[in-house]
Amino acid sequence: MIEDAEHGIVSNAAGLCDRHAPGPGNPGGLRGHVFNISTLPHARGHGHARDCLTSLLHWFADHTTVSVVDLNTTPGGERLYRTLGFAPPRHPALQLRRDQM
Repeated sequence: MIEDAEHGIVSNAAGLCDRHAPGPGNPGGLRGHVFNISTLPHARGHGHARDCLTSLLHWFADHTTVSVVDLNTTPGGERLYRTLGFAPPRHPALQLRRDQM
């Protein structure tokens, strides 16, 4: 979280750990998920989102046993995430929506 004396919180990133079934690439089954990375428009372009995400990734590395961290991105955020090492998953994700069942 980045705070500004005048505007309060101007940037933030949140994450959580989620238990999944163990697998060969994740024997412990614990996965991280990053969500709600945001920076107020007037505070963008100063590296705040990068700093928040980097701090969150350090937390995952230092305080959890996650083997992988997932996030969903918009086209505007993809460049930042790729520079921090995020890449497409090895296996494509598919979805089935309730109205298609």
